Amino acid sequence: MQPNAHKRALIAGSIGNFIEWYEFAVYGFLATVIAKNFFQLEGESGLTSLILTYASFAIAFFFRPLGAVVFGRIGDRIGRKPTLIIVLVLMTLATAAIGVVPVYASIGIAAPLIVTLLRILQGLFAGVSTVVRFP
Repeated sequence: MQPNAHKRALIAGSIGNFIEWYEFAVYGFLATVIAKNFFQLEGESGLTSLILTYASFAIAFFFRPLGAVVFGRIGDRIGRKPTLIIVLVLMTLATAAIGVVPVYASIGIAAPLIVTLLRILQGLFAGVSTVVRFP
């Protein structure tokens, strides 16, 4: 790899990493708002909803290694660049889907379940992007 191409890859990877972690930070900072809108189960306290929100936040981290293993093998078969593009598109779709999930008051228990499922998908895809980004 030429020095200029290496520098470009490093800058692009750093920008992608920043955007990925920015999303995680926003979720953490807005946990009380998310808890109130998605995890405020009937008859439960605000503390319970906040704990469920942070559990949904944490679960994404547990799925990162699994995503790295599964999609890392795919990256070995079809190449790192196509795998990274696929993963970035899927990560974008999962993130956008979280933005359009109706709140608990609208669809009930399905809201926190959908948000948690989408967080799991984000965790899978985040683990992949770290593995295939750098040779």
